[in-house]
Amino acid sequence: MSNSNSASTIQPNYANGSTQAPDSYGVLGVLTGDISNSQTFSNDDLARILDALKIQLSKYASQFGGNFDIYRGDAFQLAVTQPQHCMQIAIGLRLALKAHPLGVDVRVSAAIGEAQFRQQEVKIGTGEAFVLSGRGLDTIKPQYIAFSCHHELLENKTKLLTRFADAHVSGLTQIQSQTVLAYLDASDKSHDNIASILNKNRSNVSRILNASNYKLIAEYLSYMEQEIASWKQSSDA
Repeated sequence: MSNSNSASTIQPNYANGSTQAPDSYGVLGVLTGDISNSQTFSNDDLARILDALKIQLSKYASQFGGNFDIYRGDAFQLAVTQPQHCMQIAIGLRLALKAHPLGVDVRVSAAIGEAQFRQQEVKIGTGEAFVLSGRGLDTIKPQYIAFSCHHELLENKTKLLTRFADAHVSGLTQIQSQTVLAYLDASDKSHDNIASILNKNRSNVSRILNASNYKLIAEYLSYMEQEIASWKQSSDA
């Protein structure tokens, strides 16, 4: 099934000027994933997990210009027009599901590259980013997060860092995941504001964040954003 809420998109640039062109075209970020061990949950619990997943996917689609589909009951695909944020999305999705009361996780393969998609038909999008993202999910185990692109230097210089980030997130508890996600998503990242968002004591929030080594996650995401943005800029030149 597909999400019917349209998000803002970049203006496409089509060589043939066709009115049937896809809604978004260019260097995109595509994230393909699925719910880990979904078969172990009851139908009711899986529905609750999917509701939580949809909330995160909708938020990122709106924030970074794109849309998503959920299909086969436990699989999803999100395409965004701001590819530099794809790893923020990948880790954000993991944290959101790890913070869920049912203690679930997701595997997410992020890729960047030339691609195109229609807002209401993301799962049949075409292009390099879709191909790389799908292949990445096929080979992702035992990791939960993967990043790929056709630029060998960028992929090689970020592969090991992504594996470390993945392992770090895997070790976070439910409460740590919830708190780190609130920090990453907040525009005001002061501990006072995070405590207000979570309705918790400020000192407790600081303790949880520090125990989570949240700065390492934030620094990884900042690095990935800069590297992808730099690559995209050189590709567009």
